[in-house]
Amino acid sequence: MPRKRVILAGGSRLLREMLHQVIDKADHLEVVREISTCEELPLAIEQFGPEWVIISLLFPQHTHGWTEAHIKHYPSVRFLFLAPESGHIKVKWQASFEEDIANPSLRDLIHLLEKDPKHT
Repeated sequence: MPRKRVILAGGSRLLREMLHQVIDKADHLEVVREISTCEELPLAIEQFGPEWVIISLLFPQHTHGWTEAHIKHYPSVRFLFLAPESGHIKVKWQASFEEDIANPSLRDLIHLLEKDPKHT
């Protein structure tokens, strides 16, 4: 199984560092970039071609329109929105797929990131 590239976006530096450490322990995942503002996201996606972008829901510009525009522009990228204070994640891609997951474990998160999107 090839390694899947991940961009960590927004949230606190501490949260990004914790996620980076967890992802580094996974066999088939690699963090290729960490960014702190949404303005950096399009360039990072263009440069690194990630399979996943993980965005903290604390990301200031997280709005429906912003999300939909990025999903339409980058249909091969899967977006995972993380709400650390509530233990809730939302997965979206290709404007037609959306899944809410409450209280996932770290193992659940890694499994979700590693599996083939055709089997999600």
